[in-house]
Amino acid sequence: MKALVSALALLACACAPHATHCDMSESRTIAFSAPDARDVVTASATGPTCDKAVGIYTIRDTQGGAIWAWAIPIKQGFGEVTDAKGAHLHEFLQRWAQPTITRTSKAPDWSLLVPGQTTLDRLTYQDIRARDLPMLCHFSETAKEVCIFWEPAAGAAGLLFERNYEESNP
Repeated sequence: MKALVSALALLACACAPHATHCDMSESRTIAFSAPDARDVVTASATGPTCDKAVGIYTIRDTQGGAIWAWAIPIKQGFGEVTDAKGAHLHEFLQRWAQPTITRTSKAPDWSLLVPGQTTLDRLTYQDIRARDLPMLCHFSETAKEVCIFWEPAAGAAGLLFERNYEESNP
């Protein structure tokens, strides 16, 4: 009986479809939370196959604490950047892990924002912009980027606005 159970288990394993799990990431050290910080940006993809993967963008501080995270289904957000096996996904993640770091004074004036571009009220947005805090922008989907700010008093990052990429790079 033991031999029969072993044979059936072996047969079941041989007949089961073999999943090709997608698990890739690219990391880069940046200075965001402070001028001399060693924060780490990681752009990763994980899923049953790479064309069904979720993209996760994470920024961690020097101690490893998450200070920002963004997630989106890669195919939905970025289109056909890869196939099921992950062709070209590594190159995509390398590009995604390269944020633009600047200051909130470079953010668009409130009068130039369109409804829905920020979740902040006018007074808060203008205050953050005037305080000239660190600002990091990264792709959030095809031709769009999210810009976040670092609030040193709270020790946290927050969403400042989202815009079309062309608006920031004419």
